[in-house]
Amino acid sequence: MDGSGSIPSFAVRRGEDALSRVRDSMAHKFPHFLPVARRSLSALVGFCDGWQRTFPARQASGVVPELTTWERFLSTEPRTRRIMVTVQPLGVDTSTGTWAPVLLAQVARWHRDTRGRRYNQPTDVWLAGLGREGLDARQRVSDDSVLTVAVTSEGGGFRMARLPLDDAQLTPEAVAGWLAACAPCTLAEARRAGWHPQVVVDVAGRGRSAWTSHLLTTSTWLGARVEPGTGSLELAFDHLVMDGSAMMEVSRAIASALPRKGRAAADEWLTGAEDPSPLLRVELPERLDFRNLACASLVALGRSSGGLLRSDNPTMLVPVLPDAPSSVARPWRRIRIAVIPTRTSQGPVTPEQVSLLLERTRGEGGVLEDIFSTLYSPALPWWMPSLTTHGFAFTPGLRQVATALCGNALLSKITIEVEDEAALERHLPIYFNTMRPLPAVGGGVSLCVTEVLCATRKGVRKRFFGAIAGSGPFTARERLTAFRTELEREVLLRARPPISPSP
Repeated sequence: MDGSGSIPSFAVRRGEDALSRVRDSMAHKFPHFLPVARRSLSALVGFCDGWQRTFPARQASGVVPELTTWERFLSTEPRTRRIMVTVQPLGVDTSTGTWAPVLLAQVARWHRDTRGRRYNQPTDVWLAGLGREGLDARQRVSDDSVLTVAVTSEGGGFRMARLPLDDAQLTPEAVAGWLAACAPCTLAEARRAGWHPQVVVDVAGRGRSAWTSHLLTTSTWLGARVEPGTGSLELAFDHLVMDGSAMMEVSRAIASALPRKGRAAADEWLTGAEDPSPLLRVELPERLDFRNLACASLVALGRSSGGLLRSDNPTMLVPVLPDAPSSVARPWRRIRIAVIPTRTSQGPVTPEQVSLLLERTRGEGGVLEDIFSTLYSPALPWWMPSLTTHGFAFTPGLRQVATALCGNALLSKITIEVEDEAALERHLPIYFNTMRPLPAVGGGVSLCVTEVLCATRKGVRKRFFGAIAGSGPFTARERLTAFRTELEREVLLRARPPISPSP
């Protein structure tokens, strides 16, 4: 379910009054906002609306025909915020050094064979920073017949290569040959030579986690490493380039080909001891549905926060797959974001209210659409929305706006279907985590769940692989453990009883 985004409806169209629509939206969706917060947000939207009318947007992207609201939001966020990760405790064999060429060959094949399948998620791109053209940080590669890759060198620097995408050149031996033929170079030398790597593999272990390994280069949308202590495969992805369905697909493709020395045990902490943003495993009962998991997560956050939350009604962001465009298969559409409050005017949020909010977001767009489609306009400087969010977050009276829109929790689920119960039982664990709550609004927790299921004569059987990460003060391991304890207690109360075996 980590995916949802469709062709956006821009907030500003001829004949429409964006400010009136946003005011109406706030009255219905954010009735708890203080008057000063409502007036300030209305003034900001009015300013952005006027700016767009006075200075119409140029082409926002040279990569896709039109940016969704989700993509416009991501384009204003730094790379450190856009990263999502998968962790697979495979016990990868790194002794021979063949794992990196094998990985790169698999990524190149996937990149070539899945072109055009996903909506607004091309991978023949590299990521730009401040020197970008337009709002979109994705830049089209100069030669789409190759995949540009980088591998950290033991002696320092990087070995870079342009891998041809024909079958004969995508064997591990051929990839190893391309890498060996390139002398190590620094990033500055690579930039001067016009290199913009799309994939980086941290063979030398320079980063302490997939998170930091991915950031060793400035243009990549995929970073890979093997955790030395556990042998786990850690992959990091740029959310602007792809959503969760694509991330999961390429992660599984890579895992299927890597050499192994024996399956690693999934420890309580899924990432290494030096990881600055640790990932904690969580067990979930089979008979738990998503609506109740959402409610349980909000309850657990409130009980375990220790007074760290800046809002008395924390919200949770949930990515969903939309109903449009119908021409693209649902898993490959870009995500929308639903906002789930801890409490509504009727009391604590219920599973039925969660279902209604998710359904509305799939069909009509989430509560963020009206506001975000104006604030994240291509007509505005790309850095302005992020600056505004931080300004609201640190201003008393306006903080609740930033907190409500950014959330103190995130819940995401990706579903994998297998053919039978035997395949369900032998399915290898795969954990993921995605964008965490903004530290400026107090941080929070991100709970991401891989759901593996199959249909049987008695009903649907499931296995869950859940992982928790945090931001701000919730990065601390004791805070994540406290949240997990409360979550496991609450989900046991909400899970349905198991199906009784047939006599």
